[in-house]
Amino acid sequence: MTEPRAGLNPGLLRRRQLAQLASERSGVFTASAARALGMTSSALAYHSRTGTIERLGHGVYRLVDVPSTSREPLVAAAAALGEDAVVSHESALQLYGVSDVAPSRLHFTVPRTRRYVAPPAPDVELHTTTRRFAPGEIVQHAGFRATSLARSIIDAARTHTSPEQITMAVREGLRRGLLTPRDLERAMPDAPARVRRLIEQGLSA
Repeated sequence: MTEPRAGLNPGLLRRRQLAQLASERSGVFTASAARALGMTSSALAYHSRTGTIERLGHGVYRLVDVPSTSREPLVAAAAALGEDAVVSHESALQLYGVSDVAPSRLHFTVPRTRRYVAPPAPDVELHTTTRRFAPGEIVQHAGFRATSLARSIIDAARTHTSPEQITMAVREGLRRGLLTPRDLERAMPDAPARVRRLIEQGLSA
C-alpha cells in the first residue's frame, strides 16, 4: 500500500487509490480490495449512503462517477465469484468478435470443488471443471480472466452452441491469426466426436 504523502489527507489518498483501482475495472471493486487500501467497513457504508459508491452485491461495489462499460456485468460477477472464476463458453467467445454469439447469460467456469457456490446474479451460469487450465488457456482482461479463444470455442461447442457459430469462430480465428490448428487440438484432449467434427469442419472451410 502506498504511504501517504506529506500534506495529503490519508482519507483523500485512499479514495484516490481506490478510484485508480476501480477505473481499470469499469468502476467495480471489492470490499477486500478497499480494506487493503485502508478503507474501513464504516467508510464503505458511509459512501454507500451518500451515493458516492453503489453496492452491487455482497462485498462488491462500484464508484458511481466512473463511466459504465459493456463489460461491467462480467467484472462485477467475476469480483463476486472470486479469483478462481473464469469467464468462459459463449461469454468468452463473444469477447473475441469472431462469431455472432450473443449470450443471454454470463458464463463462468469454476473448480468442481465449488460446485455448490451460488451464482451472484440470476443471469450468471456456472460451469464446473476438474481439469486444470493448461498454460495459455487463460487470458487476463481488465477486471477478470477469460478462457483463450481455442478453449472458448471448444467449451461452447461442448454446450451445444450453434454449429454455424462454432465453424465461423474457427474460420475467423484462423484468418485473423488469433489461433492455430495446434491451439484447437491442445484444447480438446477429451472432446467428444461431435465436437471434433465441428472443429474439423471449421478447419476445412
